[in-house]
Amino acid sequence: MESAGESRLENQSIPSGVSPETATQVSSLKGLIEVFHQPAAWFERLRNDPKVLVPYLALFVIYLISAWVMKDVMTETIMNSPQVQEQLQSGEIPAGAEQYLWISGVASMLFLFMMAPLVGAALAMFWGNIVFAGKASFKSLLSVMLYGELIFAFGSLVVLPLILAKDSLTVGFNLGVLVVDRGLQDALYITLSKIDLFIIWEIVVIGVGLSVINRIPRNKGLLLSVLSMGLLTIIGIAAAAIGSMLR
Repeated sequence: MESAGESRLENQSIPSGVSPETATQVSSLKGLIEVFHQPAAWFERLRNDPKVLVPYLALFVIYLISAWVMKDVMTETIMNSPQVQEQLQSGEIPAGAEQYLWISGVASMLFLFMMAPLVGAALAMFWGNIVFAGKASFKSLLSVMLYGELIFAFGSLVVLPLILAKDSLTVGFNLGVLVVDRGLQDALYITLSKIDLFIIWEIVVIGVGLSVINRIPRNKGLLLSVLSMGLLTIIGIAAAAIGSMLR
């Protein structure tokens, strides 16, 4: 009865002459905005009809635009890194390889950002379905993670003017700016940089989504978000720390 009622409501909300496929695409695009100002209502609609393709494409485009706008700053940062300088001196990297290094850096960044929602959804499924006895599907959880990451992606656009003005990747709305002199690859800097305005906003929005998808109280949804995204952050910090030790 519930599914039939929902189906009738969806059909009534579709204007005449508009196919269900087109309506679904429009709904997915509306979610790119609604997740910012009414996430609970949007995730309620996602519960039985999760969207993945549109938010994934939106994230890819946003991150690609950010990387292109920051091209000069990114290239300079990569070229001045101790690892690249050492390889240049030893002749392992030919002079004038800035374009190759930038493309490699962008590819690595995009891969990590695109993989993060998948890993986050897997962690949310573990904590939610096993620990909290939820029954959410992986696609539903992935949809929540993707739309939630739009908050962080939006933050990357907001900080662009500051990056260009300072000609540095070390600016932002996080506590990493307090220890920026330690370098971008320093474990303490990476840790503090995770205490970020947009990351906190993202975790809260994802918590709202997880509470809706799993039908659990809002505070438990936030806890589930912290456990999932927090563990993902810890994994990233640990990887950076291990990398620093190995260099």
